[in-house]
Amino acid sequence: MGKMALLIVLALSLTVGVVAYTLNKSKTSVVENVSGFHKYTNARNLAHTGVNMMLRKLDRVTQDNDTSFFKPLSRGQKVWSITNTTLGVCSVSIKLTNPAFQDTVDLTSKAVSIDTTYKMQLRLWRYPKPFPAINSAVGLASSPIDFKMTGNPHIYGENYNMDGSRGNAADDTIGVTVTTAAESVLVAGYDSKITGDPNNIRVMPPDNPANYVNEYISGADIVFPNGSNNNGNYGTKANPVLGYADGSVTFGGNGTFYGVLIIHGAVEFVGTFKMYGLIIAYGESNTVEVNADLGTPQIYGGLLATGPVGSQFEMKGTADMRYSKEALTMAKFITKLQAYRVMWWYE
Repeated sequence: MGKMALLIVLALSLTVGVVAYTLNKSKTSVVENVSGFHKYTNARNLAHTGVNMMLRKLDRVTQDNDTSFFKPLSRGQKVWSITNTTLGVCSVSIKLTNPAFQDTVDLTSKAVSIDTTYKMQLRLWRYPKPFPAINSAVGLASSPIDFKMTGNPHIYGENYNMDGSRGNAADDTIGVTVTTAAESVLVAGYDSKITGDPNNIRVMPPDNPANYVNEYISGADIVFPNGSNNNGNYGTKANPVLGYADGSVTFGGNGTFYGVLIIHGAVEFVGTFKMYGLIIAYGESNTVEVNADLGTPQIYGGLLATGPVGSQFEMKGTADMRYSKEALTMAKFITKLQAYRVMWWYE
């Protein structure tokens, strides 16, 4: 009987031990699961925060035109943002998917919380907003418009590179586009001074920038006052700018302009000044003149003329307007005009 009682006590003790061990193991597993989920959640939240912080920086770049942030990207480098918090560390990098093109950006956010890592990858489409579609060397967006070519100006719809060499012929375009047949008849009076492929003149209403030109003007990096004579270097190929010329202004010397130039009045290019990008002649009376008597000024890109009914636009002197896809692509990526859209998000 004594032995039986001892065996029963031992069996009960073993059973209680097994139950206690099982309960403790279950409790430990719950604690580990909760702790692991907590670390996972912290790491994931940190990665999300990193994405938001980088997107915010990109937004501030577009608002403040902080070109120093985007310069390394255009050189094919990565730009990093590293943030330390009480929950862990988040490292975010962005780079151009292909340095040859500025319209696609890869963003990677990696967060570490204690011993847990979480990673997010995004691809962003970088695009100009707003920016007109350019389907000709010169687009006359007003109707009716008083159009004149005085002297020996020329409009080339053939594509040129920014260095003056002939560009890819597949990118050749129309010389002048107009809104109505009446304007095409008017412009046809100067067709000996206009070339293009497939047409030198075509009725194809150009994109009218009137709806957002005021945004360009209010956001101008440089304002050229009436009567000013400007011979500096404004913008660069890597960092084009917005300029607003109000009144009668002159650009000369060995200067350059890269970007978008809005003209409200008359502009004259002299000396060896070189203009690259988009010219918007905006107003009721605009004149673009190139005077080559004392130099060889050059204009590469595209030109849009817009204004109220009956607006006047005149090209004078030896004004050569040469279509350049390269120059227009450059002008599209003025930093403050950029917007971003998520193409895909992987985590």
